[in-house]
Amino acid sequence: IELKSGILNIFLRTGVVFTQVDLWLGLSYCDGKWNEVTVNKEGSVISATMNELREQALEPRVQQLKVNSPVYIGGIPPEIHSFYRELGLEQGFGGCMKDVKFTRGAVVNLASVSSSAVRVNLDGCLSTDSAVNCRGNDSILVYRGKEQSVYESALQPFTEYLYRVVALNEGGSVSSVWTHARTRESVPQNVPTPSRVHSINGYSIEVTWDKPAGVIGVIEKYILKAYEADGPTVPITSAELADADMLTGILTGLHPFTNYAVTLTACTLAGCTESLHALNISTPQEAPEDVQSPTAISFPTFLLVSWSPPKTPNGIITQYTLYMNGIPIYSGNGTKYVVKGLAVFTPHQFVLAACTLAGCTNSSQVTLFTAQLPPSHVDAPVLTVLDSRTIYVQWKEPVEVNGILDRYIIYMATNEQNFTKWNVIYNSTELFLDFTIPQLFPGTEYLIKLAACTGGGCSISEASAAVTDESTPEGVPAPKAQSYTSDSFNISWTKPEYPNGIITNYGLYMDGILLQNSSQLSCYAYGLAPWSLHSFRVQACTAKGCALGPLVEARTMEAPPEGMVDVFTAVDGSKEVQLKWLAPNKPNGKLSYTVLVTGLFYADQ
Repeated sequence: IELKSGILNIFLRTGVVFTQVDLWLGLSYCDGKWNEVTVNKEGSVISATMNELREQALEPRVQQLKVNSPVYIGGIPPEIHSFYRELGLEQGFGGCMKDVKFTRGAVVNLASVSSSAVRVNLDGCLSTDSAVNCRGNDSILVYRGKEQSVYESALQPFTEYLYRVVALNEGGSVSSVWTHARTRESVPQNVPTPSRVHSINGYSIEVTWDKPAGVIGVIEKYILKAYEADGPTVPITSAELADADMLTGILTGLHPFTNYAVTLTACTLAGCTESLHALNISTPQEAPEDVQSPTAISFPTFLLVSWSPPKTPNGIITQYTLYMNGIPIYSGNGTKYVVKGLAVFTPHQFVLAACTLAGCTNSSQVTLFTAQLPPSHVDAPVLTVLDSRTIYVQWKEPVEVNGILDRYIIYMATNEQNFTKWNVIYNSTELFLDFTIPQLFPGTEYLIKLAACTGGGCSISEASAAVTDESTPEGVPAPKAQSYTSDSFNISWTKPEYPNGIITNYGLYMDGILLQNSSQLSCYAYGLAPWSLHSFRVQACTAKGCALGPLVEARTMEAPPEGMVDVFTAVDGSKEVQLKWLAPNKPNGKLSYTVLVTGLFYADQ
């Protein structure tokens, strides 16, 4: 079917039979009113009717018409033009269509079933006051002159105009066929505010609106937008509705218990316009989301449980319910609760439910422990002396740990420090049950105690005692010999630096001879010659043996010399005398000599 130059042409091909019906219309259809066109095939008769005009053709050879392909109205796609070369195919239909009917079936809504529609109103034209009288006798002169082109402005949007050119000279005139052109659409004007908004739930609403009045063109789509009241000017969510026949749409992605302002936007191919005003709505409450698991401050026998409001409350929280091990233990509006009467370091499962008027939501389950305590009792360690310098320590794990065993600590004190200072010699999170203490002193008593620790603290056992095996003393000191008279010494010494056991006796050697053998730390030696040199050495003994200290030498004090000093003189001249003498028989010390001279001395004048 083709409308060209005022003629409605119908071409029908069935098999190899081609039939054509031409109905002359002129410009009678261009009056701004609706025109009803009927194309009919009954047996061999093909007819075309428009309003009061009718034309038909008889073709006995025509075959039965079966439609098994898409129906194109207003034009055909470019990709199939080559199959219909006999058609003009100058330009697709531009105008308004409605109430398309077939012999069988319901009325077709072109806007909903069409696969594409370009610059055509498939739902009916606008009011008749926008019609343009386009009959030939009432045409308006657009241009007069010698140019072969003209630009016409100030036309109506989305309006079809018919043009023809008349060429004149002195001999007469000739006219072209009528050709048509349609102006483009305009942006919609006066888009109304949605007429009704209804909440489906806290996350979606149903919006109803009226079709915008005065839209010149085809509405391609509607857009619903929701803004938070008193919020940013950017919409929170929007929905695009491509079916322009629908005047109701669903807007999703909203937040419960929130005030929104909803607007309507209508779009043509020229652009979109949003309603100046919005319709306000408050979404209803929903069950909370993102309910946080409770936390706790742990004590040995109770838990201080607390929680925060849901990240997304979706309304007003009416109640919290706290479950412990599946049993509700608290209901109310508070955000903390003390759970008492619990065992030490015991796990408990907690779930928090938060409720609004719309419902309740549970948090994820969390396991909370009561606090740890130190172990109830720690047995004293078992000590085994391996040799003179090593003790092997063994212990047992506490029966009541009261938590998670974290470490063992070994403390040690010695009799050398009167057991008043305890040193840490082992501190490890490796939960072994033994330890070897090396590098000890032989023959020394040690006190050793064990501490077992959890996250709640440490418990310390009673001390166990052990004495390392004795050995030969080490570090025997040098004696200190002091002489206060010319014939005696006071000799003293200290204990060895490392006794390595119990000292049984000390031996004092003078000049290589054992002078004293006792447990004393001093000795008095007398009956010695004045200023006489002597050597001293101390020997210390344990049950395992003896050791000597370093050698020390000392002299007795001096005494007056004993015996005569023999003097010899020799005259060397008139002015010199040489003296010589012999030392006393017993000097009794370091000697110094004084020469006394009496008589006359020579002096130079």
